[in-house]
Amino acid sequence: MAWLLRSFIFGIALAMDCLALSITDGLTMDGLSEKKRRMFFIAGVFALFQGLFPLIGYLLGEAFSEFIDKYDHWIGFGLLLLIGGKMLFEGIKGIVKPEERKMIPFSIKTVLIQGVADSIDALAIGITVTANIQATEVYQVYVCFAVIAICTFAISLLGLVAGKWISKALKGHYEISEIIGGVVLIALGVILLLEGLNVIAW
Repeated sequence: MAWLLRSFIFGIALAMDCLALSITDGLTMDGLSEKKRRMFFIAGVFALFQGLFPLIGYLLGEAFSEFIDKYDHWIGFGLLLLIGGKMLFEGIKGIVKPEERKMIPFSIKTVLIQGVADSIDALAIGITVTANIQATEVYQVYVCFAVIAICTFAISLLGLVAGKWISKALKGHYEISEIIGGVVLIALGVILLLEGLNVIAW
């Protein structure tokens, strides 16, 4: 059962980006405390894409690995830069014009874009998942994808709760939350890009 343990370790490692992303959402998105189903929705979307994209990469196989490796990090970087940049701009605007400050409204579209942006690099991971968990049977690979989704869901929920705690500690200073969130998302995008360009490795 060593492959199963490796699957959980693999899943936790892959979910770390989603942890940072969910903390950011907990910090900046309005209405999560009042409507907790939104937190489950966000965690569910992150889990879905984090489990689905490696599966797609695995099914596409080596034939598409070069294409995936070439563009996935650029797409993820662009999407996270777009979302993070907008959040950073709104945060700075809130400091300059405090009378206009407000939390970011919950948006299904935004959550879906975040899910894609943070998981698109997992396409390439799916191609090498057999080696990563040392799977000897095909079913073990599919179980690994399910484990990745489960780990992502649990860790994302924790991140959202942590984000709400931090937001309360900031005592309603939403512009600070937005600036922190924007910086985190841009940093995630930069890290994703640098990893894809093999400038850094974890």
